[in-house]
Amino acid sequence: MKKFLFISILSLLLVIMAACGPKDVTSSGSDSETSSKQKVSNQATVLTVKDMSGRTVKFAKKPERIITLTNSDMGIVYALGGTVIGRQTMDASGVEPSAALKATEVGNTHDLNLEKIASLTPDVIIASSEQNLKDVPALEGIGAQVILTGANSIADIKKQEAILAQLLGKDATNLEQEIDTKVAAINEKQKGKAVRALLILGAPGSNYAALPNSLSGDILEKAGGINVAKDFKGVENFPQYASLNIEKIVESDPEVIFLMIHGGDEKETELAFQKEMKQNDAWNSTTAVKNNNIVVLPADLFGTNPGIRITKALDYMANELNQVTK
Repeated sequence: MKKFLFISILSLLLVIMAACGPKDVTSSGSDSETSSKQKVSNQATVLTVKDMSGRTVKFAKKPERIITLTNSDMGIVYALGGTVIGRQTMDASGVEPSAALKATEVGNTHDLNLEKIASLTPDVIIASSEQNLKDVPALEGIGAQVILTGANSIADIKKQEAILAQLLGKDATNLEQEIDTKVAAINEKQKGKAVRALLILGAPGSNYAALPNSLSGDILEKAGGINVAKDFKGVENFPQYASLNIEKIVESDPEVIFLMIHGGDEKETELAFQKEMKQNDAWNSTTAVKNNNIVVLPADLFGTNPGIRITKALDYMANELNQVTK
């Protein structure tokens, strides 16, 4: 009886010890899946980056395999001496530099190809702070870290350069100085200029006026333009742009109208816009339409963040504004 009782107690102790012991993490799929954040937390951190969404991202090793989901980030990475293994699928803005053409296309900020991204086994994915914040869990789920960037001003582009330089272990001083030098030169060249302008972001089925707190709006003002939509109220979830208020636009009488085309067939959007301008009495009463001062801005410099090409965007805008005053 005593022997039976001893064996029973011993068996019970063995069961308890087994329950309290370490789990076999390979026995369960959910236990074996460890997020990139958990992996880094269990290792020494060699790099900490605060991205443009305010997220703090830690790296257990220097990131080498890089994917960029925007052309602006890609251009900055190459300008800093880095390379990418994956990039935004080519659109109207093209691919610059040409060295990046060999990188695998992985979709864009609106349409990610997660399967292709995962197949490249990236260390870090550089994405849009406005478009891809919701995608961070899925991107981290494939084992990569995510850095979010974006720019609603020229100053933001300098921040973007500084963050990517930190990520790559490079120095962005020269890139930032190029922007400062160009802005100073444009300010001097355009001193006293005050051309009334309307910036329209055109997309299939919708048009919006760019506000001063948008990147294109900032470029316009620094190039000597007066944004006639500066007092318009930004739309919800898209505060850098406002719905077109034809009455107020006619009242302010823009001397030039700039069209930035985003998405869809560019030529089709341009033709539809120009047709509306010509057939609408209100639009026809503006100086811009009367003098046929309707300018379609190049996609690689406007409509999306041009990155290091911001200096070219400033020159382009200043030259177009100066055409109006001739």
